[in-house]
Amino acid sequence: MAAWRRPRLLLAVAAVLAVAVGGGAWGFQALTEPCPGAPLPVTVVAQPEIVPALRDIGDRFGTQRHRVQDRCVEVRVVAEESAATAAALAGRRVRADAWVPSSSVWFTVALDAGADPGVVPEQAGPLAGSAVVLATTRAAWEELRRAGAEPSWRLLRSGRVEGVGVARRMPDPASHATGMFAMIALDREGGVGDRLVRELRDAAPEKGRSVLDELLTAERFARPLVVTSEQAVVAHNRRNEPNPAVVLMPREGTLMLEYPFTGLTKDPVRLQAVDAFASALRSRAARQTFQRYGFRAPDGTLIGTYASRHGLRETPPRALELPTQDDVLDAHASWR
Repeated sequence: MAAWRRPRLLLAVAAVLAVAVGGGAWGFQALTEPCPGAPLPVTVVAQPEIVPALRDIGDRFGTQRHRVQDRCVEVRVVAEESAATAAALAGRRVRADAWVPSSSVWFTVALDAGADPGVVPEQAGPLAGSAVVLATTRAAWEELRRAGAEPSWRLLRSGRVEGVGVARRMPDPASHATGMFAMIALDREGGVGDRLVRELRDAAPEKGRSVLDELLTAERFARPLVVTSEQAVVAHNRRNEPNPAVVLMPREGTLMLEYPFTGLTKDPVRLQAVDAFASALRSRAARQTFQRYGFRAPDGTLIGTYASRHGLRETPPRALELPTQDDVLDAHASWR
C-alpha cells in the first residue's frame, strides 16, 4: 500500500484512476457461474454520511462476482465517525480492511496520536468531495440578506449584521472535520481569539446531535447559522422537504472534505480484494452514485443534473489555501 509522502500538504488532489468503461458499467466482467470457494469478506469502515453510497456501490460490485483466488469478494461497509476510527488506529484496535474517513486530515490526527505509519498513509486517493459551508433557514437568510449580509466566514465571526444577530453553531473540531476546517478558515480570515473560541464552544450542539438539527428546533424568530457540509444539507433537505436549509458558500473560499479510500489490511489476499473494490469506487458508475447522494467529484465539479436537483453549483467552490500539518493539529486541539 503506497502512500504519498508530502508531510506538510494534507489535501493534495489525487490522480484519477482510469478504470471506468464506456456506458457507466463496472470495469469488471460479470460472472454468471458460482464461485467455487468460500466468499472472501472485506470490511470497510467509513464516515457515516458516505456509507449509503458505498453500500450501493458495494452491492453492485458484489453482483459482478469479482474473484480473488477463486473466492468471490463480499464487501461489508460499517459506519463509524472518522474521529473514532482515528483514535482506534492510534490504539492499534482497528480490524477493518479499508477506511474511508471524511478527510485525509484524520490520517494526520491518527499518526500524531501514535498510529502505525505502515498502515495509515499521509495521503490517499479521494473518492468524492463536499465543501464545508454555512447554512441557515430560508426565512433567516432572507432577513439577513435584507440587512446587508453576505455569505462569509466573517458572519460566523461577528454573529451580527447591522444589529441583526445570529445564533452560531459549529461542531467540535476534535470530532468533525467540518469544525476543523471552519477554525482554519476563521484563522485565515482574521485570526481566532480566545473569546470567539469560547463562544463557539459554549454554543456547540450536544455530542451525537447534528448542527442541522438546530434549524428544526430553533425558535420562530431565531436566526441559526451553522457550519456543515454541502452534502449534509442535501441529506437534511431530503428528510425535511417542507423546511429546507439554505447553503451559504463563503465568498472568501472554503475547504473540501474529500473522503479518501485507503487499505488498512496487511494480508496480501485481502489487499487484492481491497484494490479491486477501490477500482470499482473510481468508476464512472460510482461517480454517478456519489453525486446522486449529494457529493461532488474529487475535482469539485458536479454533474449538471445533480447540481440542479440539489440546488448547488456545477463548478468547484473557490478554494482556500490547503492547510499544513500544523494547521490541522492546531485546529483539532483548539477547543481543549
